[in-house]
Amino acid sequence: MKTNSESGFTLLELTVAAMLTVGLVGAVSALMNRNQQVYVTEASVTDLNENVRTAVDYMTRDIQSAGMGLPRPNSSFAGLFYNDGASGAPDQVLMVNGDPYAPNAYIDSQASASATFTFPLPSEVTVTGSGSTSHFTYLDQHAGQTKNLYEAYSTTNKYYICYDDTKAVVFALTSNGQYAGGKAQLSHDTSNAMNRAGIYGTRIDQLFSTPVDAGEPNYGNAQVSVLGGLVAYRVNQATKELERTEDLNNWYGIARGITNLQVQYRTVSGTAANPINNVTSAPGDRTTIRSATITISAETPDLPPGNKGYRQAVQTFEVAPRNLNLLRNNNLSANTKGTWAF
Repeated sequence: MKTNSESGFTLLELTVAAMLTVGLVGAVSALMNRNQQVYVTEASVTDLNENVRTAVDYMTRDIQSAGMGLPRPNSSFAGLFYNDGASGAPDQVLMVNGDPYAPNAYIDSQASASATFTFPLPSEVTVTGSGSTSHFTYLDQHAGQTKNLYEAYSTTNKYYICYDDTKAVVFALTSNGQYAGGKAQLSHDTSNAMNRAGIYGTRIDQLFSTPVDAGEPNYGNAQVSVLGGLVAYRVNQATKELERTEDLNNWYGIARGITNLQVQYRTVSGTAANPINNVTSAPGDRTTIRSATITISAETPDLPPGNKGYRQAVQTFEVAPRNLNLLRNNNLSANTKGTWAF
């Protein structure tokens, strides 16, 4: 007699095992997809935060330096200007700086017909010769070098800035400075002060369409200095990048996923005993400016709206330029900061 010891699974058992396997694989796959989505979201949010932090760090540094090298002994020069974006469009902000190691001079007069600035020679400047043979130099304390000054743009591509408490004009010399009658004379072309038409213009308010303090400086109470730089920021709405420039011609992106930039000023009016804080986009008097309030709107740069990981962020911060005269800045530490709605 023969005994059959072979055995197997029934069709029902195989069906149940297959269903359990499919369910387990599905659960594992769902868990992996969820983990992948969490990873993508966290990575995108980290990228978003890093871009916002980069934008804030760059702009804080540049705004704090605004007006550097442009001292006003009895007042202050708020070297901040901006284009006001229409209907909520992004603003653009400009920081004006002078060369902190070059001498400043007080303007005596400006002849509009010949576009010539006349001023007493600063004590830091040495001059040899006179008239067309004049040669000006100064000691750069930072570099420890003697440098030439007041040379034509065609010889040395330096720009100069003439400014009072509220207004500024940037210009390039059309000829070397001259020394006559105990005074220096600088000539420039008013039709193309920067020798770069369409980029700078002449006055700061012309080149950057600032909404306040349009017009030329008061030349009876103005100073002239070597231009240190014009740093500006804007949002490229096509690429959604915050862009920075140091020549108002070549812009480069520093932060991705930036969708908006809004600028306001905090100003102080009233008296020292009873100061009044205001947040405004157009202060009536730039000498009342105490700080700039910036609002940056951002989104996850690599995830479009509708994606589960898509996120948005708004960062508002207040920065005070360091050059503002603290004797006039009697309420810099006030709590009233207002709302940065940019």
